[in-house]
Amino acid sequence: MGPVYRGKGLPIQQFEFRPKIDYRHWCGVGYVDAALNQDIERLRERWQNVQASRARDAIYKYLRAVYEIVLCWKVEEQEIQRARRALKINGLAPPEEPEPFAAVIAASVSPNKLDRRQLSKYSRALRYAATCDCHPRKLKRFIKRRGGLNKCAAKFKRRLRQ
Repeated sequence: MGPVYRGKGLPIQQFEFRPKIDYRHWCGVGYVDAALNQDIERLRERWQNVQASRARDAIYKYLRAVYEIVLCWKVEEQEIQRARRALKINGLAPPEEPEPFAAVIAASVSPNKLDRRQLSKYSRALRYAATCDCHPRKLKRFIKRRGGLNKCAAKFKRRLRQ
């Protein structure tokens, strides 16, 4: 795919996200429950660091980690199955078709620390970034330039209605 031109003829770079490790080829085994649980534990630690921090932008480190994990799953076309497994491993009842971003957030955060509205807002903001093909390293800048988490979530909600 060649460069896409918009506006005054400036090229916009397209990218294809590739995970650093492809578990299937790296060790000859699929993404085992131990690896999945380890990823969720890493996210849980990040969430605790966000809660302990008083920094305004601390949440973006956690959201970037969630975004990277789900994008890796999406590259391997396993996001729904792994989201369901993540919920099961952490003792949550998975729906038939779990939304991957919401499932990973729910699995890595204790229920008394995050309510449904926040979960939905974070999930919609990440889905909006994914539909716009935002690179994980540029997630914070992408969200901030589009008005923050609330505006990105609202834009995704409007996009769903159309």
